[in-house]
Amino acid sequence: MKIIYFFFIVTVLFIIYVEFSVGNIIWRESANGLKSFQPKNILHYLFNPLYNSFLWNIRLLDVNYIFVIGMSTITYYNCINTY
Repeated sequence: MKIIYFFFIVTVLFIIYVEFSVGNIIWRESANGLKSFQPKNILHYLFNPLYNSFLWNIRLLDVNYIFVIGMSTITYYNCINTY
């Protein structure tokens, strides 16, 4: 059960990082110029690397959720879970 909390924390930190580094993923500006919360956009972005090879560029791996979850899983089982 601890791994679920770990993945939740990694996901929240990833979303915050992507929003600041890439920008305009969750908070989009609408046609009338107001920023609005778009949770569907982040879900689309999280799973985008599964069908779009663009995010597998070596320079974009920090904003690739599948890569980050993979590395987090390796880190969890090799470092965190050993204690």
